[in-house]
Amino acid sequence: MGIIRPLKPGLFIYECIRVIILAVVFAVLPPSGPVVFPWLVYMAPNALFPLMALFLWLDTSRYRAYLPLFLAGKCVCLFSLIGWSIVSWRTTIVEILAGGVTNWFGPRIFEGILLWGDLLAVAAAFVIIKDAQAEVTAGAPAAGVAPTGVLPASDAPVMED
Repeated sequence: MGIIRPLKPGLFIYECIRVIILAVVFAVLPPSGPVVFPWLVYMAPNALFPLMALFLWLDTSRYRAYLPLFLAGKCVCLFSLIGWSIVSWRTTIVEILAGGVTNWFGPRIFEGILLWGDLLAVAAAFVIIKDAQAEVTAGAPAAGVAPTGVLPASDAPVMED
């Protein structure tokens, strides 16, 4: 429980930084010229991750059902980033060999930050899911014992019309 408490705000802060990095890279420094709209279409769904991380931080028990969705979205982001990195490295290597690219290291820093950050976010989501499952099993009543405040079926009042 002690390690989970700082993971939730850390995940939220990372997701906010991630959206800022994506906004800077895709909106302020568009890779393909002045056309910004296609890059913002890629970035817009990623703006939901800080909101999900915020809600998980504020009330994990209430939003526990959305943890697998968060994890699935992070995995999709991770695999799309890896695929994009592989494809873009091929073009970068061809341009370096042709002598056309002199500053290839700058964009790769952003890729590395996002890749390692997403890997850590997936690991944090797994830890939070395990903790949420442990809370559910610890809070579950023992077999054959009715939860407090609930009458057994035989003692329930019968309403007649």
